[in-house]
Amino acid sequence: MAETGFTAEILRLRKRLVAIFAAAAVCILAGGLAYHHHYQKALQRDAADLLSAIKRFKTDQILFWRADRFNDTNSLLDTPVLSKVLNGFAADTSDAALREQLRARLVSYLRHNKYRSALLARPDGRVATAAGENTGPLPPEAKALIAKAIASGKTEIGDFYLGPSGRPRMDVVSRAAAAPGGKTLYLVLEIAPDDYLYPLLQTWPTNSRTGETVLARKDGRDILFLGDLLKTSDAGMKLRLPLANSGLPIARALNGEEGIISGEDYHGDKVLAAIGLIPGTNWGIVVKADWQELLAASGRLSALVLLFTLFLVATAGGWAYLLFRVQTAKYELAIDTAAAGLRESELIFESFMKYSPVYVFFKDREIRSLRLSNNYETMLGRPLKELLGKTMDDLFPSELARSMIADDKRILEEGRQVVVEETLNGRNYRTIKFPVEIDGKRNYLAGYTIDITEQKQASEKIKAVAREWETTFNAIDDVVWTLDAEHRIVRANAATSRLFPHDASMVLGRHCWEIVHGTAGPISECPVERARRSLARETMEYAIRGKVFEVVVDPVIGPDGKYAGAVHILRDITARKRAEETLRASEDRYQQLFEKMEEGFATHEIICDEAGRPSDYVFLSVNPAFERLTGLKKEDILGRRVREVLPATENHWIAEYGKVALTGQPAHFENHAVGLKKWFAVNAFRPREGQFAVSFFDITERKEAQLKLEKAQKDLLKNLRLYTLLAHINQAAAQTKAVKTLYQQLCEVAVSSGGFKLAWVGYPDRDTGRVLPICSAGAPDGYLDHIKISAKDGPTSRGPEGAAVRTGRVSACQDIETDPDMLPWREEALKRGFRSAAAVPLYEGTALTAVLSLYSAEKGFFTVDEVKLLGAVKGDVSLAMEAISTGEKHGSAQSALERTTTHLAHMMEASPVVLFTLRQMNGRMLPQWVSGNSEAVIGYEPAEMLSPEWFAGVVHPEDKAWVLGEISQVFKKGAIAHDFRLVRKDGAYTWVHAQLRAGPESSGEVTGSWTDITPLKESELRFRKLFEKAPLACRPPEQAGRDEIYLAEPETGRITFASAGALKALGYTRPEIERKFVFDVVTDLDAETFRASITPLVKKQKPLLIIETEHRRKDGSVYAVQSRVQLLEGATGAMLLIVATELRESAAK
Repeated sequence: MAETGFTAEILRLRKRLVAIFAAAAVCILAGGLAYHHHYQKALQRDAADLLSAIKRFKTDQILFWRADRFNDTNSLLDTPVLSKVLNGFAADTSDAALREQLRARLVSYLRHNKYRSALLARPDGRVATAAGENTGPLPPEAKALIAKAIASGKTEIGDFYLGPSGRPRMDVVSRAAAAPGGKTLYLVLEIAPDDYLYPLLQTWPTNSRTGETVLARKDGRDILFLGDLLKTSDAGMKLRLPLANSGLPIARALNGEEGIISGEDYHGDKVLAAIGLIPGTNWGIVVKADWQELLAASGRLSALVLLFTLFLVATAGGWAYLLFRVQTAKYELAIDTAAAGLRESELIFESFMKYSPVYVFFKDREIRSLRLSNNYETMLGRPLKELLGKTMDDLFPSELARSMIADDKRILEEGRQVVVEETLNGRNYRTIKFPVEIDGKRNYLAGYTIDITEQKQASEKIKAVAREWETTFNAIDDVVWTLDAEHRIVRANAATSRLFPHDASMVLGRHCWEIVHGTAGPISECPVERARRSLARETMEYAIRGKVFEVVVDPVIGPDGKYAGAVHILRDITARKRAEETLRASEDRYQQLFEKMEEGFATHEIICDEAGRPSDYVFLSVNPAFERLTGLKKEDILGRRVREVLPATENHWIAEYGKVALTGQPAHFENHAVGLKKWFAVNAFRPREGQFAVSFFDITERKEAQLKLEKAQKDLLKNLRLYTLLAHINQAAAQTKAVKTLYQQLCEVAVSSGGFKLAWVGYPDRDTGRVLPICSAGAPDGYLDHIKISAKDGPTSRGPEGAAVRTGRVSACQDIETDPDMLPWREEALKRGFRSAAAVPLYEGTALTAVLSLYSAEKGFFTVDEVKLLGAVKGDVSLAMEAISTGEKHGSAQSALERTTTHLAHMMEASPVVLFTLRQMNGRMLPQWVSGNSEAVIGYEPAEMLSPEWFAGVVHPEDKAWVLGEISQVFKKGAIAHDFRLVRKDGAYTWVHAQLRAGPESSGEVTGSWTDITPLKESELRFRKLFEKAPLACRPPEQAGRDEIYLAEPETGRITFASAGALKALGYTRPEIERKFVFDVVTDLDAETFRASITPLVKKQKPLLIIETEHRRKDGSVYAVQSRVQLLEGATGAMLLIVATELRESAAK
């Protein structure tokens, strides 16, 4: 009976134990498997999202890289000066000078751009000149690309191929020049993908061993891998795999599939991949990572679950074995067997508790710790033996302990599982607790704890970014809505409630026209409807509650290329409209004054040479008085350079005006305009930097009278000097008895009474044929030691002395500096200050025995009257010599040399602005006049543009309708300004900014201008792409309202780009701001503090900085701004994006 009772007791005990352990095993296993399944699914979703994002990022990088190659080619060729050289070389490729000049230009271009070689080739592929690594004959692929460019008439970029050197290669080809006779040249730029594109593909934005971007294309029935591979060396343009292998992600990409797939890569490893095609190419892209790496974290959790399952299985087996032994053995053996089973289970359990990565615990009914896994030592910092048997108050902080105790008691009372999240020592944990029942009683509880700190931090970061975006969205002053495809509002910012009697949440789900117009449907000119049809930005102006608003709608294009919604912005432009009206009234008043004033008035823009010196200026505007006073017509000079209009313009005019335009210092002066043959009294001042304005009076009559008087006085003084000289010579001749003494006295009297710098007497030596000095006076300073004068015909006999000897007449040189006959003696004469000279032949009887030479410091001294007086000197001296000696001959010599001056007209560069006039006739706008620089700016000659049908034929088809509609409204609006595209002769499109102003409608006249803004539009498109990838770019730059947008180098702080709003706020021009640094604009900031302030961005500690500071304008005034600063990583390096918004308090002040 005892044995039977014992057996029954053992059976009951077995049932209870099996039930307890089965329940515990099921609960733990179910919880572990559920967590493992959820964790594995989350890993797969995160990996798929990451691969999709990287694939989009890599696709954008490749497209941007390709676009840069087109832009590089066009920017190299889009240079007027280089175009002339290229066209000349195309006409004659044998011109060695042009070939060398172009080769040097290509070498310079390669030095600053990432290309392996640059070549100029003929249409048949023969190389005309080249620079770089490969300058030999072009490979067949490059020649084929030239043929493709010839056929398309556009810049073409080729595909990958192996060049002659065995390295991968790509080419860009564009027509570089066209000469008469159909001769053309093509620019070939060789790209080195292994130097520039492959590294771009190999970079991976996260820490991954197997993450890789694969680029390939179809090659017949094969897949040709275009770049290097992570698992296969030297694979670029060499590795091929069959296209029919549908298990390869790259094969599925090349067959048109797109999205996230799993498969095996080229190495046979199982991978998860994002696949697709690169738009505009035949390249497939695969962004992939190995399954093994992606599920590594899941594998560790699987191992834990498996270990725990083995523990339960082993325990169950032990118990089964123990029960089997109890049923077949005696009491003592059963006890021993049970003890052995228990010891084995304990060992397994201890092993589990020792190595478990999760925190496992068991507690009794008094909430004391019975068993704890060994990792609690690390969590609590105490040995395990000090933790067992302790209450929660002994182990944890009091507040956490109270919460644990309350949860544990509730579990024991209610008998259900509880999941809680707790924080300890700065780390976050998730705990799963459940009761343990024995004999129907819940005297114990068990559970496990998982460290979720990293998961929690990632979740908080996501929430913070969402909050930051929401804050930025609601901080925008303009009313911003996002619309769905049905034009219903799906998101609205806080500005909505300031304009409409609705909270932002109240407008959600309603059509935009219900809120703005209060109508049941869209109005006739609804910009939303127009944007849906045009898939382009649409705008309109609309009055709401006494204010004028600009409505801007930008469509959102879906993946299928169709309209998927829009961004709808309402911007208050009331103040701007009022300012425009005030400005228009002011301009009208100014124009009336400008037209009616009696003074001549004109504005100009100064032009400087490479050294920064003023060299020319351009006429910008003139009033009627200017035309009347100068005789120049406005239509003949506006937009042209002064040296083009008046080639004889003196340099001093340009220098004086340049000083005014560059320094801002006003000037008042009187000067003579040679080209106009008039004198003017001029007042000049600077209206803006680089320009000057002048007002002037014609003072020609007064000035000419004054100059005549001054000349008469000067001539009187000069003649008085010569008459005094003549009197003194007569006196010396009467008193002197020796010829040599007479000569010496002649020289001294000429210097002392005549005011000459040098006088000397020489005689013609018959033996040597030269004129040799006898005596001199004045300051010869060795001059007579250097001169050699021949009496015979030759280069050294053509000066005044030689001419006097040969002709026997007085001879004079009016300007030693320019007279070619004075070349042998010019340098020495000018060094001593001699500017003009004359020679008087002296006779003894009929024989010429000497020559009197006179040198003056005054240019043009010896006029006709002075030469006549010198003739009298010759006669008087000859009489004296006749008295001294016999046989004197009378002779006279008279010669005059005329000075000629040739002015060369300078080649002037064309203005960057094309000017024109239109006239309305029979309802049509017909061109009347076009400025001469049109060919340089937009490629058409003025004669072509005067054709009535020309304009409609060159406007871009997408712009034609609205541009012609705008022009037809010019008399109604008074003035219009807009941007549109024109097709050039070479087929390329040019962006122009047009401004038109209407005269009185009765006159039908319209004046206008076109400015080439193509570089600005290209920069805008590049930055739009850049801003779309940045969290700060919640709207494009042109919609930024009061935002100022800057790009700056993080290393130096130099500003490389500033938006139009920034330039307007600071008062700088674009060239000025791009010479500035961030700490030049921000007050209380220097280079050191700048670098310290952006350290959190550089070290990746923060994704975004928000700073309040002050900006300093060009005029020195300051205003408060809030700046958002972000570090952008691009293919060309890091760049700081700064978006600054003027604070309202500052703006109000």
